[in-house]
Amino acid sequence: MARLFGFIIGLLLFASAQTAHAKRVALIIGNSDYQSSSSLANPANDAKIIADAAQLADFDNVTIATDLSNSKFQLALRDFRKQAIGADVAMVYFAGHGIESQGKNWLIPVDAELKSSLDLPYEAINLDRVMESLSGAQIRMVVLDACRNNPFARSWKSGTRSLTRGLAGVEADDVLVIYAAAPGQTAMDGEDQNSPFAKSFARRLPQAGLPVQLLGGMVRDDVLAATGGMQRPFISASITGTPVYLVDAASGAESSNAPETSAIAVLDEAALDALAWQGAVNANTPSAYRSYLDEFPGGKFAGLAIENTKSENAAPDSVPKPEKTGGLINAFLPNRYEVEQGEALPIDGIWTISTIKKRIRIEKGRAYAIDGWTHALILKVLPEMVVLQNIKRTAAGQYEGYDLPLTARAEMSLRSDGNINISAKTFPFPIKYTLIQETLDSAGEMETEQQAIASRK
Repeated sequence: MARLFGFIIGLLLFASAQTAHAKRVALIIGNSDYQSSSSLANPANDAKIIADAAQLADFDNVTIATDLSNSKFQLALRDFRKQAIGADVAMVYFAGHGIESQGKNWLIPVDAELKSSLDLPYEAINLDRVMESLSGAQIRMVVLDACRNNPFARSWKSGTRSLTRGLAGVEADDVLVIYAAAPGQTAMDGEDQNSPFAKSFARRLPQAGLPVQLLGGMVRDDVLAATGGMQRPFISASITGTPVYLVDAASGAESSNAPETSAIAVLDEAALDALAWQGAVNANTPSAYRSYLDEFPGGKFAGLAIENTKSENAAPDSVPKPEKTGGLINAFLPNRYEVEQGEALPIDGIWTISTIKKRIRIEKGRAYAIDGWTHALILKVLPEMVVLQNIKRTAAGQYEGYDLPLTARAEMSLRSDGNINISAKTFPFPIKYTLIQETLDSAGEMETEQQAIASRK
């Protein structure tokens, strides 16, 4: 009982702005240069901005390590464990390949070969080892930007009890665990120098007046907004309910030196305001403008919306006011009959969207939903709503169109396995997903297209 009492008193003293500077330690790891699997462009860059953010959040000792082999990874954890003993806050951040196998999470060193899932205990780092390295600290944080595809799965025997997507959730006492993506999902590496998750975490970590307990939720909201709902961070928290501040509100001026907002920007309220307004204009009905006003009563376009609800130029409401889903409107997308057809394409047919496992049909220059689904930030997509339009062939295996839910130009690249990679040119960084082939209108046209791709190489 005395030990528990002392622990609680220690937390209360830590939370007080009047106490002396607390001891805070961080180990930041970025593994990019994998020797036996696909390299990752950004983890080393991500580690740099996270280390900078940790220093701005008043961490006393920040260790940054990149491209760790198995032996160096274990040595880094052993050394960090010594630093964490007696610390008020200890944090491990890892960016790189991560694998879930048989209910356990493994972080992958750059020299791992992993010819079988049975090699994991010998060539990879069990997440439990990371948790153990923090055990001497009072507030413990593990941040995993490691939920990418399993790059070794194709060489493993079929039937192995290993997941190829993401990491599994864990429950750990007295530890805040923040995953870049929910269990079973994969995280985006990002097309520029940093991943969406790293950008947000670097922005939020030194934010003045933000309790550690709310840190994960803020990052989650940022990443959902920045990826159009395609990446959903996951938080597992079992720490004190007493607010713990890395940077107290009075230090807000000091935190103005956080990493450049241009490098860690995400879609904000203004961007969602503009997005909702565009949808209202596309619908051009009084109910759409009223729905915009419901969501953004003080929005940038509120005055125009009020005028347009009374305008004779607005189309009459032919259907009841649409149901809201996720706080925004479901009436922004046209149905398949409201979008002109183009020419038949080799990719015409039915495809499954990799990120949400819902189907679309590509048909002569447009793609529409076969299944209904809820877009996390924008709208509810109903069957036969068009989600891509103006799809055109620009070269063998190369297409472009316009992604309506993301309001961005989409580049489509046909892969050798018959699936399609899509990159929506959203601001501030692209959103990527894959269309998985289900059925084709013309297998012969697809075969000809594949031959054209092969001859071009």
